[in-house]
Amino acid sequence: MDYAVEALSHLPAHLVQTAKNLFDGQDPAHDWEHNLRVIGMCERIGRVEGAQMTVLRLAALLHDIGRAEERRTGECHAEISARHAQELLQREGLESGQIEQIQAAILAHRFRKERPPVTLEEKILFDADKLDSIGAIGVARAFAYSGVLGQPIDTKDPGQHTPQKEFEWKLSRIKDKLYTSTARQIAEERHRFMTQFFEQWEEEVRGIR
Repeated sequence: MDYAVEALSHLPAHLVQTAKNLFDGQDPAHDWEHNLRVIGMCERIGRVEGAQMTVLRLAALLHDIGRAEERRTGECHAEISARHAQELLQREGLESGQIEQIQAAILAHRFRKERPPVTLEEKILFDADKLDSIGAIGVARAFAYSGVLGQPIDTKDPGQHTPQKEFEWKLSRIKDKLYTSTARQIAEERHRFMTQFFEQWEEEVRGIR
């Protein structure tokens, strides 16, 4: 099953297109395809965990729509996305309670201690977004974003960030920060693959493999 396609089939086509348009020009680590993967993972996890799927689908669709504006203004993209989500969903006629739930999920999807996920839908969106940072796709995104920032893929400079350091400092810890049992199960294999990749990467860089 293509979970993203299934999720989008439940959402208004014009709203999906509006969201997609807001991703124009995004870097390959945070583009529309990333959004689709998060939407699909939310659909997969949400069905198993018993989430409110309307809230979850809309939160997933809109969780990163503020990234382009963040690049221009420096404001947190989650704050921007939540604000724009309110405007878009009010036009759709959603009741205020649902809109507030969707905004809360969007605001809680980042690694931010001051606003950790609380509800099931918030936890699932957080988990789905983080799962896209590990495994094979996580490795690809780490290298893609490193290229966008002009970072080297390897260096002896301890002050220079690299994909290897991103793995050591952040990606290797993600599986232990997930909330739902479904996400944790998915993370096990992704974490194992990613760890093996960077172990071999380190050996190849050192010339011993």
